[in-house]
Amino acid sequence: MTALPAALLARLIRPFRPLPAPVHIQVFATLVNNMGGIAKLFLPLFFLEHFQLGYGRIGLLMGLYGAGCVAGAYLGGQLSDRFDARRLCALLLAGSGLSTFMLALPWQAGAYAPLLLVAGLCDGGFRPGNMRLVLEPCPPALRLTAQGYYRVAFNLGVSLAGLTGGLLASLGYHWVFVAQGSANLLACVWLVWAYRRWPATAGARAGAPSASPALATTSPWRDGPFLVFILGQLIIMAAFDQIYGTFSLFLREHYHASPSLVGMLFTLNGLMVVGLQVAIAHRVGRWGLIRSAQLGVLLTGGAYAFLNLGHGAFFAMITMVVLTVGELLLSPTWSALVMQHSEGRRRGSYLGLFNAAWSGRTLYAPALGTWVYGALGPALLWWSCVLLALLTMALHAYALPRMRSAAAPQQ
Repeated sequence: MTALPAALLARLIRPFRPLPAPVHIQVFATLVNNMGGIAKLFLPLFFLEHFQLGYGRIGLLMGLYGAGCVAGAYLGGQLSDRFDARRLCALLLAGSGLSTFMLALPWQAGAYAPLLLVAGLCDGGFRPGNMRLVLEPCPPALRLTAQGYYRVAFNLGVSLAGLTGGLLASLGYHWVFVAQGSANLLACVWLVWAYRRWPATAGARAGAPSASPALATTSPWRDGPFLVFILGQLIIMAAFDQIYGTFSLFLREHYHASPSLVGMLFTLNGLMVVGLQVAIAHRVGRWGLIRSAQLGVLLTGGAYAFLNLGHGAFFAMITMVVLTVGELLLSPTWSALVMQHSEGRRRGSYLGLFNAAWSGRTLYAPALGTWVYGALGPALLWWSCVLLALLTMALHAYALPRMRSAAAPQQ
């Protein structure tokens, strides 16, 4: 009876064995860090119930956190070009943990504004360095597997946090903040200990000599194809992010879906990511990066068309499944394309802008989606998502081949 689980476990971990030790160090830090990442979801309820703040002021406070994430992602990428990304990630995790711990203290409502801004800067700043340290030590052939591994750890951590977050919130919101701060600091301690324990395999330091001095001075802001790629990313992210706002609103108002059904759909999303991400990332190399990226964009925007084709839980489930497959394709392909294109360039700056654009959707997508939903109706919103996908595919048809051809030679 024990042979079957052992064989299954061996099969599950087989794709990860060739990955360098630094990848495992960062992936475990990602898992621990995200196990406490549910606190920000409870902040609006905390401000509403504890301070009786209006919705406008709550939105402003949460907007400060979102703006901090965007600015932190961009600045964190740039700093990883100047300083050791390993130490930078540990420092940002410590900052995130301390600022989150301070949210649990009895402050006046206005005092939370700078705390949320600092927490956002630290959370956003950690991501590009974290991604860099996961992907950079790998040879190009293993980067897709490493990205899938990273995504599984990220989503598994969030799923575990979701299981405990509701229980802790029922005991008091301050316990949610304490739990997240503890997870941040534990991830920081793990990084410091692990890189001291395995210094010989700690991975490449940021600021290593570039393959080409001319490319090393290239700024992403002067890189036309990359900027067109980022523009397409911003456009399709506006469609993707509707899953966290107008999609749930639509299910409640038009499908009369229960909260449990909405929760089950998001559970399905998480299970698909954990169960399929590595397998899909492993096969993307054979399917082709550009072809897989374009298919991912089409599925991401096109998934919403199913909501206009029928009525009921079946169409909601099909929408979530198709959207999740698009997400599973986009995450590894985009990361691999940016890593290839930034080879020998200011990689941290490229990853910083890429991550800032990814996080930046929270600043415009919810407001844009709810406005279209309320003013023009959900049917037009869902068809608009399909059009956004087609527009992004047209932009990326120009940008992605040029990014591939302009990539520096691999060393």
